[in-house]
Amino acid sequence: MNQQKTYHNESIPIIVSNSYIKKYYLDNRLEILPKEIKNKLKEVFVTFTENVGGILVVIFDNKNYNLLLNIEKNDDDIGFDEINANYKLSKLENENIELFEQIAKFCKFKLNGLV
Repeated sequence: MNQQKTYHNESIPIIVSNSYIKKYYLDNRLEILPKEIKNKLKEVFVTFTENVGGILVVIFDNKNYNLLLNIEKNDDDIGFDEINANYKLSKLENENIELFEQIAKFCKFKLNGLV
């Protein structure tokens, strides 16, 4: 997994968890995932943004077939700790590597060509 701040034409946001407006988004093409996996994704990403703050965007890189996790913040969020957020994001990636690899494989076969 790689962190990336800009989206390319080959990439599509598939999950967004926003602590500012308390919203979670899952791309509707992922709705066919088993309920347990969808619940796990929501739990992982909502818990992360509740603890760290900011906006967590998960994109599928349709060129390299992997997931890219990016943490963003609002410009006026002076309390956001970017160093801590990036550390915790790296930890999140390592703790959930198998789950993220499975989602990347799913996206490779189900979303390829739909971007």
